[in-house]
Amino acid sequence: MERETGITESPLHALPLSRRAHEFVAHEMLVLIFSGRFRAGDRLPPERALAAEFGVSRPTVRQAVGVLAAHGLVEARVGSGTFVVGTPDRADLAPPEGSLSEIMEARLVFEVGAVRLAARRAQRSREDLGLLSAIVEALEQVEDADSFPVEIDLAFHRAALHLTRNPHLEDLVGSFWAVSAAATAAAARDTWTRDDTARIAAQHRAVFEALRIGDAELSGFEMERHLRTELARLSDATTTGGPPSRFFA
Repeated sequence: MERETGITESPLHALPLSRRAHEFVAHEMLVLIFSGRFRAGDRLPPERALAAEFGVSRPTVRQAVGVLAAHGLVEARVGSGTFVVGTPDRADLAPPEGSLSEIMEARLVFEVGAVRLAARRAQRSREDLGLLSAIVEALEQVEDADSFPVEIDLAFHRAALHLTRNPHLEDLVGSFWAVSAAATAAAARDTWTRDDTARIAAQHRAVFEALRIGDAELSGFEMERHLRTELARLSDATTTGGPPSRFFA
């Protein structure tokens, strides 16, 4: 049975990116979805309630909801309202194949290079950069901080890759994401803490800020540091022998 949600807190603080009104509202709603305050199956508050909450017009809210719908996060149901579709559920993740070290090694190969390319092209799409910023804020405000935030982590890395504007690169690694997410979630099960969530939130923030200013080398450095730190933490928990030796200059 679906539940209709309300926004009980004041609007979230937004990053100082230049945005039109509907982009601001879309950003704030994305944070609410990714952080777990709006969940899959929830019915969004009525347009008039959202307009009053954010201090904007109803057409502005309509535009913002359109942005969310374009990203596949909400859907309108005739006669019922607008519902959250949500992010990938843990139960949908296929059992991982291969060792965690092998999976993370593959990520080091393509994600470090990809994020450098993304940094050079990020300014071409303010909307995609805004989506990434919302995902970063969502992890900083996630409700369930005591478990590995697999949905938000997956969304962040996919959104960062999307900033490359290269559909061939996205197609090449598209089927890999579920395997990677399942492997990291399995390794973190029963051992993850709030401190771990705070750490990867800070690392996601560092990658995003490097992308926002278009610094390719800093973006690659922050992504590699993030992946290697995550592997070291999860390798401790799964006794896989630790991260592979560094192979990037």
